[in-house]
Amino acid sequence: MFAKLLSRLVPLPASAHDHLFTTFAPDGAPPRVLNTIYHQYRAALPDEHVPPQHLHYRALVDRIIGANWRRLDGIELRRVSSAYICCFERAEAFEFQLALWRVDPEFRRLLSETRAQLISELIPLAAAESARRAHFSRWKECLAAPLDLEASTLLGLVQKMSVDDWHEIALHWDWNYGTAELEWITAQRACDRATALFVLCAGGPGEAATLRIRREEENRAGFLRDLAARIEGGFYPNADLGLTLPTRQRLTFANELATARATGVSPWQLPDELLLHEGRQHAPKYSVTAGQAHYHYEHWLTHLAPRRKS
Repeated sequence: MFAKLLSRLVPLPASAHDHLFTTFAPDGAPPRVLNTIYHQYRAALPDEHVPPQHLHYRALVDRIIGANWRRLDGIELRRVSSAYICCFERAEAFEFQLALWRVDPEFRRLLSETRAQLISELIPLAAAESARRAHFSRWKECLAAPLDLEASTLLGLVQKMSVDDWHEIALHWDWNYGTAELEWITAQRACDRATALFVLCAGGPGEAATLRIRREEENRAGFLRDLAARIEGGFYPNADLGLTLPTRQRLTFANELATARATGVSPWQLPDELLLHEGRQHAPKYSVTAGQAHYHYEHWLTHLAPRRKS
């Protein structure tokens, strides 16, 4: 009890939060590196995570030189370098910068306030990452768990799975393993339309429709053409699942469909609205990683994982 009370009264040393920071340039960041870091997340979309270090660094630089990056020298370069150290380097380097700017109390205060705010944002993120690692700490155990399905091939296992499993497999399929399993899944009337649409868009229908595809990938192009024909012709009666896609992926898929649609010929006349169809979240029991079928981690952890001894 006394120790807890004492810990609240005695301030932590500045180095207590060093684990939150990753040193990019321990010998000092040259202007080229400062420029790269400033622009690194410039094109980030609203649903894409931008690390707080980058957000605060960019805000500091904008206050120092304005919103338009230019060649830096003199006092501006020194200030931007200090902004970098404030947001990315550990306590010793930061404390040294504060000492250098003792003649400019206003800028020194800005650095101190930014550092304090940044630390307050990094602490919960570090806790969340620690919780995520703990949650997935049994991943290898899940991969090794014997399935309640039997077949001599991956395709044979896939054929015994459910619609939700097929959707999960499609979402995370590595195309380097070929398309046999995807071809079988999307040839089934029971396959959900969202699954078929995702496979089509992930396969690059724009290249297939405009014949901009390598000779060794002609089989893939034929598969995509057949798949587009099925979607266009209403082959899939089930449209229960939704496609909850990140914005960037949705835009990429929409561009692929638009490129294919611009040919003006069937079977590529598929509207972007298909990507916006709302439906339920899939609930898989199985998944596939690197060509290996295994239980879906969340299902295994909830229903099948042996209890650990406390």
